[in-house]
Amino acid sequence: MCIRDSACTDGRGAALPGFGQKSIEKLLASIELKEQFADLFRLGDVAPLAETLLDTLRQHPDTLRAAIAGSYRRSKEVLHDLDFLVASSKPSAITEFFTTLPEVHSVIACGDTKAAIRLENGLQCDLRVVSNDQFPFALQYFSGSKEHNIALRSRALNYGWSLNEYGFTPKDKTSPAAPSVKEEADIYRILELDRIPPELRENQGEIEAADKGEIPRLVELENLRGTFHNHTTESDGKNSLEEMAEAARDLGLQYLGIADHSKAQFQANGLHPDRLLRQVEQIRTLNKQWDDFQLFAGTEVDILKDGSLDFEDDVLAQLDYAVASIHGSFQLSEKEQTARIIRAMENPHVTMIGHLTGRLLLTRKGYELNVAKIIDCAARTGTIIELNCNPRRLDMDWRHWHHARDQGVITSVNPDAHSTEQLQYLAFGVRIARKGWLRREDILNTREINEVRHFLATPKGKRS
Repeated sequence: MCIRDSACTDGRGAALPGFGQKSIEKLLASIELKEQFADLFRLGDVAPLAETLLDTLRQHPDTLRAAIAGSYRRSKEVLHDLDFLVASSKPSAITEFFTTLPEVHSVIACGDTKAAIRLENGLQCDLRVVSNDQFPFALQYFSGSKEHNIALRSRALNYGWSLNEYGFTPKDKTSPAAPSVKEEADIYRILELDRIPPELRENQGEIEAADKGEIPRLVELENLRGTFHNHTTESDGKNSLEEMAEAARDLGLQYLGIADHSKAQFQANGLHPDRLLRQVEQIRTLNKQWDDFQLFAGTEVDILKDGSLDFEDDVLAQLDYAVASIHGSFQLSEKEQTARIIRAMENPHVTMIGHLTGRLLLTRKGYELNVAKIIDCAARTGTIIELNCNPRRLDMDWRHWHHARDQGVITSVNPDAHSTEQLQYLAFGVRIARKGWLRREDILNTREINEVRHFLATPKGKRS
């Protein structure tokens, strides 16, 4: 703060050795961004803690039902806090237990039915304890979003009931009796709506779709059959080709795509053509030992500043697929950056675009980009836009996927794994895919291995 308010702003910083005006501007922007995100947490960072705390609450002998509500349940990519909900006939026993958990750094408040704690990492966790009868209403209400709840309450009024976290109540003497509710889904059924999955509850068309019986059957984690965009020790990964393959097989996957960096990423030990083609031969050899699994040979090829690719077409033609990504020249204008990616997508050897906007959640905003034009180009050229499910990226943003799906664009849920453990990121990818209204049929890597072989062997413009 002192640096920003004094040396950075009065010109003294720019006079320091190694510092110029651009360096100062970047430093100021970095400080501002850090302050802006100071009380936010990435979904992937809080998930292990959230699930541990939920399991602990469920094990308490006085717990009847328990859930995590709020933005975590809606699979928002960043969160302010966690909202826990418990049904119990002994609420004070639950709130006291909650405030004495080993993960607690400090207790913000503790009452008979409410408690709030702060964890060691600064994350606030709020607890509400309700009766078993109130639980479905509280779960719906505290899951949100605010905008979704307002729309739902408005609909309830049309049926003659007020709706809040405690239940349905007749709005006046002429209203029908309040209906019985046992589960959250009953609330939607009573209002003549399909149950709306929590991920969709953002008041972005989900109530209208539920009214028409058009809520899609969203993708599930078990639908995934494989994945692409994974790295090995050949570039900047931590595990060998064989280790990545065995880890994928242990997860029950049928195939794994290997996409190590291209030569422009020298700091990531990017592969030159000779090394890449040797890796392709190694993959072909390894594939001979499996009847129920296949490695696909690919690359994460850099999109250069002018939109050309870091490998020539004759090299790319020898691969099963290619992920094209931007790793530099982030400062280009929206028009230039958009044209850069479109040129790459028009290359017949580019199967998919990696981490579209280049964002790093809570660290770096994405570069300027006309996402609508990118989606249109993807639909026109048959280029996949990946859903990069590294928790630091979750890119493309969920807010664009419904439109992309409606344009006929398909995705591949890719962990961008740099180790065997990071294959587990697929779970976050599915959560974001669901939030983007994506179905099984919208995702390449839900397909069986023979379908994927056929897809990748078919010229780009003729795939379906």
